[in-house]
Amino acid sequence: MINNLQINPDFDNSQTEISFVLTEDNGTLEWKIFDDNGQMDSGEVSCLKNETVCFSGNMTNFKPWNINFPHLYTLSLKLVTPDSEKEITEKFGMRKIHVEGTRIFVNNVPFIVRGYIRGREAHDHPNLKNLSLYDYYAENIKAAKLYGFNFIRFHSKIPPDECFQAADDLGIFIHVEIRKYFGKYQKEREVMNDEGEIINEQQWREAVAAMRNHPSLMVYCMGNEIRHPGNNPFVEHIAKVTHELDPSRLFIDTCAHGEFDRSYVDIDVQHMSYFYPFGKDYDMMNNTQNWLIFGSCKGTELTVQDKDDDYNYKIRRSLPVKRPVLAHEICHYAALRDIDAIEKKFVRYNQEKPWWIDELKKLVKQKHLQNDYPKMLAASRHFQQVGWKLGIEGARRSPLLCGYHFLQLADTERYENANGVIDCFDDPTGVDEKMFNSFNGDIAILADLPRRTYFEKDKFVVPVILSHFSPNVQGEAVFEFELKGDSIHLKGTMDKIDLDECSRREIALLELKLPELEKAEMATLRFALKNADKNIITSNSWKIWVYPNRPHELRPMSCTLDLKDINTQVRYPQIEIKGTSGNPEKLLITDHFSGDVFGHLEKGNDVLMLYRIPEIRDRRDRGAKREKYYLPATWDRLKGVIWDRGHNLGAFMREHPIFETFPTEGYLDLQFHGIVDDCDKICLDDFPVHIEPIMQGVDKASRDRFDVYTFKYPEFMPEWTMRKFAYLFEVRVGKGRLFVSGFNFIRLTANNPETCAMFEAIIRYVTGKDFNPKGKITVDGLKSYLLKKGREPRIRERKMTQYWQLDEEPLESERYWQESEEYIREEMKSITMPIVSDEKY
Repeated sequence: MINNLQINPDFDNSQTEISFVLTEDNGTLEWKIFDDNGQMDSGEVSCLKNETVCFSGNMTNFKPWNINFPHLYTLSLKLVTPDSEKEITEKFGMRKIHVEGTRIFVNNVPFIVRGYIRGREAHDHPNLKNLSLYDYYAENIKAAKLYGFNFIRFHSKIPPDECFQAADDLGIFIHVEIRKYFGKYQKEREVMNDEGEIINEQQWREAVAAMRNHPSLMVYCMGNEIRHPGNNPFVEHIAKVTHELDPSRLFIDTCAHGEFDRSYVDIDVQHMSYFYPFGKDYDMMNNTQNWLIFGSCKGTELTVQDKDDDYNYKIRRSLPVKRPVLAHEICHYAALRDIDAIEKKFVRYNQEKPWWIDELKKLVKQKHLQNDYPKMLAASRHFQQVGWKLGIEGARRSPLLCGYHFLQLADTERYENANGVIDCFDDPTGVDEKMFNSFNGDIAILADLPRRTYFEKDKFVVPVILSHFSPNVQGEAVFEFELKGDSIHLKGTMDKIDLDECSRREIALLELKLPELEKAEMATLRFALKNADKNIITSNSWKIWVYPNRPHELRPMSCTLDLKDINTQVRYPQIEIKGTSGNPEKLLITDHFSGDVFGHLEKGNDVLMLYRIPEIRDRRDRGAKREKYYLPATWDRLKGVIWDRGHNLGAFMREHPIFETFPTEGYLDLQFHGIVDDCDKICLDDFPVHIEPIMQGVDKASRDRFDVYTFKYPEFMPEWTMRKFAYLFEVRVGKGRLFVSGFNFIRLTANNPETCAMFEAIIRYVTGKDFNPKGKITVDGLKSYLLKKGREPRIRERKMTQYWQLDEEPLESERYWQESEEYIREEMKSITMPIVSDEKY
C-alpha cells in the first residue's frame, strides 16, 4: 500500500509531519490521528502511484511522550482506489530530542541518560521463560524502570519490532547499533577489522527507515569500539545520510574509541577507565585524560615527553568537552551466583541447564567451601552493590557527563557474566529498589566523599551535589542532613533550595566536626530534600567510620621487630624494640617466614606475621627474589572484579575480638581501603590443616577468558578461581601461637585511620588474654609446607588480572598485552630464580 512512511513530530509547533510513497494505484487517502480520548485531526489527500505524499496533522494541546508518561497517538491511513479500500495504522508519540552544548534535551527539558546494555550474547540472555517476544522485552523494561533506568543501549544489534513496541508503550529510550552481525561475541572479535564493523549505506538506509517512527528510538550508532572512525570519510558520510533520513534523532559513530575532535557526531560515548572509583581514582569520571588513548583525527599532538621509557617529563593535553558525553560501560562488577536457585529456575521453565552449573558445584566441593558459600554469596553481592553506588554516583557527580551506560541490568546465562541487578530470567535477586533509586532515580542528592574513614575530632567538608532531571519536580525544597552513630548525632537544615532548574549542580557545602569518642563506630550520613509538606523528594545515605585517635593508650610493651617497610615507632614509641631475630622477645613481629620464626614458635612463643613479601609484586618490580618459605598469596586491590579482571569479590568476617574496636557489618566495605589495597591476600587452598579465616576473601568463579583463547586452557581452572583467601587467620604452631595478617600497614606512619585502628586492634589481641587460636599444626608441618611451596612454581595471575593488580593504565595497551603474556610464559622458568636466604632482606 505505502512505502517509506515517516511520522515526524513537530513538538514546538504542535503538529506532526507525515510522508510516504504510494505503491498502489492512484487514489484518495483518508487519514486521521486519534488516541483513547478521541480524534486530534483528520483529512483527505489525493495520491499518485510512486510519488511522495506529504501532509501535516494538527496536534494542538497534545500530550507529550516521555519515559514517565509514554502517551501514544495512532495514525490511520485509509486508501480508497476504484477497485479497493485498504487501511493501515501506526502508533507514534509527540516528543522532541535535541542537543544544546553539552546537554541532551527531551521535550525541551535537560535529560540524563541512565542506560543499561543488552544485545550481544555477552550482555544478554535468551527468552528463558518462553514468553511472547513482546512480553520478553516488556518484562525486562519493567524491571529496568523499577531500578531507575531510562535507556537501553543495544550493543551491536537492532532489536526486533516487538522490543520497540514495548519500549513505546512502557516508556524507555533505545540506542541501536546498526552493524554486521558475526555471531558469538568472542569468535567475532577474532575476525574484526575496521571495514568489517561498518555496514553498507543501503543497509543503513533500510534500517533507519524501518524503525524511525518509534518514539522510543533516541540514538543511531554504527557499532561498539570502532577504531579511528574520525579518519574514515565513509563514517562522516553515514552521519550526513542519517540526519537527512531522520533529523529528529541523535547520531554517534562508535561507543568508545572515537577521537575527541571529530565534529559530525551529536553525542559522544567515552571510556572513563577500568579503574575503581575510589581511593586514587575517586574522581576518574571528572577528567578526560584517558580519552588521549584514542587520539586525534585532526593530527593534534596530545602527549609530549622527552623519552619513551623512564621519562623526565611528560605533557598531556587537557581535552575540551564540546558535546554531551556518556560514560562507556560502567559498573560491570561481578558477584557469585545463587547456584541452587538458578538451577531450580532452569528446571521450572523446562530449559536446558547451562554446563557451568554442575561444574561450579564441583568447584565449591573441591575447595571445601560448601558451608562457606552462603556467606561468600552474600559478601560478593554486598561488595558488588558498594561498587555500583560508587560508580553511578561518580558519573552523576561528574561535571563532564550527561549520562552513562551501565553494564549490566541482567545476568546472562553464560559462565562469565554475573554482574546484573536482576538474574537471567529478569527476576529480582534481592537488590533493594529504594536503595538503588536513591542514586539512580530522576533526582538524586549526592555527597562528594573521597574518604570514608576519619579520626575523632576531625573536621571535613562535604560538597552537596544535586543531580536533578525530573521535569515533574519544581519549586523549593528544604535540605536536611543527619550524621548518626552510636554516640555521634549531628543534624541540620537549610531552606529555599531551588528545584526549578533541571541540571547537575552543587547546592551546599556541609562542614562537619566529629566528636571525641569512647570507641570506634560506624555512622550513617543521610541527606534529604523535603517539600513544603515535609515529604521526602529524594534522599541518600553513606556509611563513614570514625576511630579514636589516642595512640598513647596502646599499653607499653616490648617485642622484637623484623619489618622491612613498616615503622611502628613514629606513632607508637611505647612499643619497645628489644632482642634480635636470633634472640627475640616473647612476641616477634615480622613480615616473612624464616628459620628464626620456626625456632621462636618451637619455644612456645608468639609470632605476629604482618605478611608482605616483594615477590608478590614482581609483575611491577621485576627481579624480586623468591621466598624460601612461601605462604601462597596474591597481590590484592580494594576494587571489584570487572568482567574477569581481578579476584576480589568481597569478604566476610567471623565473630572475633579484633572487630570489637574495628566496626564492620560483617562484610568487606570501604573502611578497609587503606589496608586491603596493595595487600598480600593469602591463599589457603591446600594449607595442611583446616583453618577458618577471621576475615575470608571471596574469589571470582569464572576463569580469565583470554586464557581460553590465548593458552587453550579449559573453561574451568581451579588454580585461579574460587580460592580460599584469608586476610586474617591464626593457628597454634607447636607450643607457639601464630597470627597472620595480609593487610597493608605501610600507611601506619601516615596516620591513616583504618590502618592505625586495625594495627592497634591486632596488637591488643595478640598481647591480651583472648589470643587463643583453634587450629593446630606442628612446627615441622608448617615449615615443610612453606618450604615445599617455596620450591614450586608460582601460580601467576592471568592476563586480565595482572592489569587489575597493576592499577596503572585506564585501558589495556598493546604493550600491556604483550608483557602480560610474557610474564605468564615465564612461569615454568621461575623455579630457577634466586632463593631468599633466612636473613633479613
